[in-house]
Amino acid sequence: MRFGLFLLFEWSGPGRAFDAMYGDLLEEVAYAEEQGLEIVWLAEHHFVSYSACPQPLMFAIKAASQTRRVRFGTGVLVLPFYHPLRLAGEIAVADVLTGGRLDIGVGRGAYPYEFARYGIPFDEGRARTQESLEIILRAWKEDDVAHTGRFYQFPATTVLPRPLQQPHPPIWIAALNPESFTYAIGHGHRVLSTVFRDPLDRVAEKVELYRSTLKEAGKTEAASDLGVLRIAYVAETDAAAREALPHVTKTHRTWHHLHFGSESVRGGVVSSDPVEHEPSLDEAWERLVIGSPERCIRQIEALESVGVNLLLMNMNFGDMSHREALRSLRLFGREVLPAFRR
Repeated sequence: MRFGLFLLFEWSGPGRAFDAMYGDLLEEVAYAEEQGLEIVWLAEHHFVSYSACPQPLMFAIKAASQTRRVRFGTGVLVLPFYHPLRLAGEIAVADVLTGGRLDIGVGRGAYPYEFARYGIPFDEGRARTQESLEIILRAWKEDDVAHTGRFYQFPATTVLPRPLQQPHPPIWIAALNPESFTYAIGHGHRVLSTVFRDPLDRVAEKVELYRSTLKEAGKTEAASDLGVLRIAYVAETDAAAREALPHVTKTHRTWHHLHFGSESVRGGVVSSDPVEHEPSLDEAWERLVIGSPERCIRQIEALESVGVNLLLMNMNFGDMSHREALRSLRLFGREVLPAFRR
């Protein structure tokens, strides 16, 4: 089992200064490296408190300057919001400045709220993403690339600089449905799948979909990778860990409103009003990696038993304080991680 940290960049509102927020998250990145995690994934969203990081490449460059080993992944760059030639150059700069410690996760976007503010039809997300990624990959490998497509047209252009990693950083595709898995694996990319709150059988379904898609494509797991995103929190005791469950509810509600278009946003802060069919606190407790070190080990072993081998953990969620997140991360490194260093 391999482990990474996932930073969502949830902002609690006007009382929280952004320089303090980013400073705290940089400290959490340093802790993640110190505790032995292999990668830190950085979310991208726009205009909403649920995830206040519109450009993860900038954060990756800063974080890389304060670390030595840990890699950074974009989780994910929303390709419809960029011109592909510009983004190809920006990724290349970031790869150079991070010393080649960059993985690139890309996706079509998830929230109609964001698309509406960029004036882009939400239903064009998949097509724009695939055309954009095709251009970016060519731009990293070819000189004088010209393109005439549905969304982008430009004359012969050479993107400079080129990435430090050759031919380019590893590419990951955000995937939830069979079509996305087929596209990612068919094009030789890795897969990111979000199961923040799903029960174990749903996680197993994602792993089986990944494996069956690999088999249909005539590929092995050695030729690809699957990263699974999950909420995680470690406390000294189960009783202390249960106190974090309201944070799960809060982050689920804001995600749900954005995903299903029922959000109310004032000053960038997304409503966290109750939603139908939300997981109860007991359901969250049973599903997620939350508890004492011993309980978290059992929860991770359950994920491992259904085939998860790269777990990307959101360990700062809802209105959780920086102190809580650091304590959880420290306990994970000292008490949980050694159980999986076989």
